Amino acid sequence: MSRAYDIAEKLKSGSKKPTVKIDDTHTYEINTSKNVGILLKGLVEDTKIDEFEKIDKIIEAGIGKEALKYVDSLDLPMASYVTIVNVIMAAINDVSLEEIEEMEVESSNKNNNNFRKKKRRK
Repeated sequence: MSRAYDIAEKLKSGSKKPTVKIDDTHTYEINTSKNVGILLKGLVEDTKIDEFEKIDKIIEAGIGKEALKYVDSLDLPMASYVTIVNVIMAAINDVSLEEIEEMEVESSNKNNNNFRKKKRRK
């Protein structure tokens, strides 16, 4: 007798989109589709696009053009943009924001360890 796997409920609950709340009046659904995941992977790996353009494209793909325009209108510090990008990446990877931030710190530490530390001359 063959097995039957009923994943209807799991797929149904998995199709509920996560949201990001920018402020009290602006909450956006995060697009976590496979196509957005593929697009973001390509963006992250593309060395021809500068970091600022990548951030804009990630935000637009993740939460939409209207959301990007609103976020830009807030004149936020760069750290806030990084937080929004991290939230989008966490949602797409189905992990917590803390896990994404931890991975970012680990990656940064690896990169910093690649530089030689010069000894000070006395």
